[in-house]
Amino acid sequence: MLLTVLPSPSGDPELVSLSPKDGQTVKSPDEVRITFDRPVPAELATVQMTDPAGERIVSTRPYNPPGADDAIAVPMPKTRYEGIYSVVWSVPSSTLEPMVGSSTFSVFSSARLTAVPGLVVDRDPVVVTVYTVAGTLATAALVLGVGTVFVLGVAWPEGTRRPGSRRLLRYTLATMVLATLVSLLSFGGYAARTSLGDAFDPALLAGTIKSGIGAALMARLLILLPLTLGFWQLLRSEPARTSVERLTAAATVLGAASALAATWVFARPYAPAGPGPLSVAADTALLLAASVGVGAAVMQWTVLRRAGVQAAPATRLLARIMPVGGAVLLLAATTTDGWRLIAFGALAVVVFSTGVALLYRERRRRSDPEESDGRRDKPARRRLRKVAAVSASVTVVALAALPGSALPG
Repeated sequence: MLLTVLPSPSGDPELVSLSPKDGQTVKSPDEVRITFDRPVPAELATVQMTDPAGERIVSTRPYNPPGADDAIAVPMPKTRYEGIYSVVWSVPSSTLEPMVGSSTFSVFSSARLTAVPGLVVDRDPVVVTVYTVAGTLATAALVLGVGTVFVLGVAWPEGTRRPGSRRLLRYTLATMVLATLVSLLSFGGYAARTSLGDAFDPALLAGTIKSGIGAALMARLLILLPLTLGFWQLLRSEPARTSVERLTAAATVLGAASALAATWVFARPYAPAGPGPLSVAADTALLLAASVGVGAAVMQWTVLRRAGVQAAPATRLLARIMPVGGAVLLLAATTTDGWRLIAFGALAVVVFSTGVALLYRERRRRSDPEESDGRRDKPARRRLRKVAAVSASVTVVALAALPGSALPG
């Protein structure tokens, strides 16, 4: 599904020709056309034009002329005056930074000269906030959702019957769908750098769907339906009992979730050549590692801790998995840089410290059987609560930093 929906990277567009040409004198053109060396989503571009009196005369969004996906055009007004017309345009690059150009042409004669207008390319802070918050919530939902399914499918099958587990799954799925829809609606205004009032123009949504990032967001929605049904079927099947069955369940969850995690990789701006296979594999593995570790920690803080003795086997298994998962996540985080390195590193510390705290608690219980009934376990419980509180705070901050590090500007 990813291969059929996602377009292959084609690089940044380069200007090929202008019609009318820069400095050309024409009789009365019906439109201004800007042609590039590759297809461009016209709806995400911006074209402004002024007449000889210096007044702006473009009132519609650019469009791709019929049969010319590599060109953007805007219509000339019905009433055309003699003199010089100025045109300035902006096309988003693969990193969503604007590629700006300008030209002038004369209608009938160049009797009246006006200055080329300036093009405002700053993003609306409200549009940036909406798009960034939506990305943050979607990433947090991915991490918690995949991690919860991993814990329930591998370590604690009985937990699927607990209301807390079901609520967590429902909330993460709903958040992921809604946040992805908001990202789709706001991406056009984010990429075209429009105001909030113009950000939800249907033309911008059409341009979003044509773009590579928009295609990745659409693929995410398409993958969510079969993936949700598959995970639900897995959780309702016969629980894993042996080590081989647990490994099979883990491979099933991670293998299916890798397709969903890959949409996060393609939904980020990249260099003109696009993300390479190794980059896609590394970033997908990094998201999955964070999902398993953070999801296990959150399940331990919220659901398993309240289940008491019933969840003891699952807690012991997670106590062994989380320190290893935290170390793997920290190692994988070294392949990144900037805020992503800090965020993933913080998550690795959270996962590792939670696992170590659980191992310490388990060791105390084994050394003193009286602790198993809770009579002498209060100091350990207090320490675990402190670790959980600090870890939860760090997790929220780290998850909030992940999407923002991928957005330019």
